[in-house]
Amino acid sequence: MRAQSSVDDDGFTLVEVIVAMLIFTIILTGFLYTMTASLTATRDTRARIVAANLASQQIDVLRSAADAFGVTTAPPFDIELNGDTFQVWVETEWVTTTGAAASCEAGLPIASLAYNHVTVKVTWDNMREGAQPVYSDTSLTPRTKINDPALGTVLVGVVNAAGTAVAGATVSLTPAGVAAVTTGSDGCAYLLKVPPGDYTVTVSKVGHVSEQQIAEPTATVPVTAGGSSRVSFAYDRATSYTVSYGSGLPAGVRIPNNLTTTFVSTYGNFQMAATTNARTKTFSLYPVSSGYSIVAGAYAETPENPATSCLAPDPGEWLPAPGKVGMRPAAVGDSAGTTVNTTASMAEVRLSGVSGSGSYLKAVYVGGGSGDPGCSAGMTYTFGNIISSDAATILLPYGTWKLYRGNSGSQNNPIMSGLTVPSSGSVAAGAVVLDPRVAP
Repeated sequence: MRAQSSVDDDGFTLVEVIVAMLIFTIILTGFLYTMTASLTATRDTRARIVAANLASQQIDVLRSAADAFGVTTAPPFDIELNGDTFQVWVETEWVTTTGAAASCEAGLPIASLAYNHVTVKVTWDNMREGAQPVYSDTSLTPRTKINDPALGTVLVGVVNAAGTAVAGATVSLTPAGVAAVTTGSDGCAYLLKVPPGDYTVTVSKVGHVSEQQIAEPTATVPVTAGGSSRVSFAYDRATSYTVSYGSGLPAGVRIPNNLTTTFVSTYGNFQMAATTNARTKTFSLYPVSSGYSIVAGAYAETPENPATSCLAPDPGEWLPAPGKVGMRPAAVGDSAGTTVNTTASMAEVRLSGVSGSGSYLKAVYVGGGSGDPGCSAGMTYTFGNIISSDAATILLPYGTWKLYRGNSGSQNNPIMSGLTVPSSGSVAAGAVVLDPRVAP
């Protein structure tokens, strides 16, 4: 009889192995997630403790300042510690005796200043999503008494075209009696213990100009006993515009000695006169992001007062006609503190064989030309002693003009003949029509 042998085939099937590996992966993933979350929380806690120490340290530094007015809002600065980069922000706000915020922006008068509320905020790189910055606050009180029931305060704010603070601008009061101060890093200046009355506040800083093209802008503010008045200025580094007139023409072509150039922008129209006949002039203008359209002549659009209006110099104001239309010069500009090289368009007038006495020349706007939109305010430009051998070549703003010659004292002899206009325009009855319109 043959013995029967048995073979032990027990063991793990492939399915069982896969299931076991899946369970192990799930357990391992949970463990790794828990470890990562724990490490992240630990790192965040450590960073938050460091941030709190930095905020407290910055508060101590600010409290040691010699003057509460010297502590101002400032751009953030970085500090590297333990492999992390922290950003420290300082924000300040003066508070009045009524508990209201005392902004240096223009507005209604407010109560006397009481203390400077300082907030320090600290953030850091790779902050956990949803994590909040660390804050620390304090109040700084001036070491000397700043309020007097019989005196007032003037708060002055200075910002640039981008709306950010202008530091280092000198702020003074007229009539004198209160020492001039400078704006801090927040663009604010505080004139203290000012006797009641009406004052003129003046702001100045080398190379700067206001949005009204004034190098030292002013504003009138009333000061009351126990109160604080506020005023603000838009003030920025000037953009330098170098303007060429009659580009490409010979050097002998003359422009008026007293030519007015108008700069048109979203801030309005600004006329700038010059007392030189140089065909290249430089102007310092407030930086405007959209730029300026440059018009040769005393352009003025004043619908509220037609008597002061003068539209003729601007080609865009000329009335459309079949086959031609006027277009205002394209705006040009650049950022604050830069230089822009550009041109201003004018029309050429040639005098040849003109009759009359005197070598001094004058041009008077008379209007009435076809398509000429008019100039109620009038324009008169002088050229000086330029007529030689009864000939001269000049440039004038667009419009309808009559020319006169004479001596240095007066030029009253009308020039009725010998006039030509090389470019678009016409001559009739001694008047020249300088037409800027072109084909559309």
